[in-house]
Amino acid sequence: MDKMRGTDIKIENKFTKWLDNFWYHYKWPTIGIIFAAFVLIVCTLQLCERESSDTFVMYAGPDTFTEEEKFNNIKGALKAVLPEDLNGDGEKVVTFVSNFIMSEEEIKKAKAEREAEGYADFYVDTGLISNNKKNFDNLIMAGEYSVCMLSPYLYESVKESDAFVPLDEIFDYEIAGAIDECGIKLSETDFGRYFPGVNTLPEDTILCMRRMSPLSTIINKGTTEKEYARSMKLFCAIVEYKAP
Repeated sequence: MDKMRGTDIKIENKFTKWLDNFWYHYKWPTIGIIFAAFVLIVCTLQLCERESSDTFVMYAGPDTFTEEEKFNNIKGALKAVLPEDLNGDGEKVVTFVSNFIMSEEEIKKAKAEREAEGYADFYVDTGLISNNKKNFDNLIMAGEYSVCMLSPYLYESVKESDAFVPLDEIFDYEIAGAIDECGIKLSETDFGRYFPGVNTLPEDTILCMRRMSPLSTIINKGTTEKEYARSMKLFCAIVEYKAP
């Protein structure tokens, strides 16, 4: 009796045959649709976060925020001085972002201080700083984060382009702690001295108000003006806060 030779068994049904044919003819359009759907979901989530926030605040400078508690304390401080629920959704929410950025001079100074303390090793991720600087530049250009707390290095770099609102356009009286026509030394305000987290930011951190970005007004003028007005209310509340 002859033995049956081994054969490969292939099971095929109408669905798998249709799927193979569909993928062969529509592979790239399908990938494109999936990618577009992914982008839509991400944008929708970002829009939801944007709509739930009353205003936006940015810190940029040498503080690394290695402790999450400090970051949360600053968010809590901003929420505490926020005058009211500005967007009317029943909750006070401030979106706060930070960018760790150091100038070459700041890096050299920090290295010298570490060496003076007896530490031989000192490392700064310059690649990370470079990426953070690009992110900072993009945020400044977009103008969404109008209330800013910046290192002197970053403050001066933005001020050169006339991007900050002069204080005398906001207040009709002289501001204590003002370092020039646009900036206020945060550590010389009650807000900067009183609240945990804020009072441990670098002593030379500068509080300032970004001008309304022309780019953002082109994209959505009505929404931009409303959000900017909310940011201005928070900025004034920070400057005028009186510690108990």
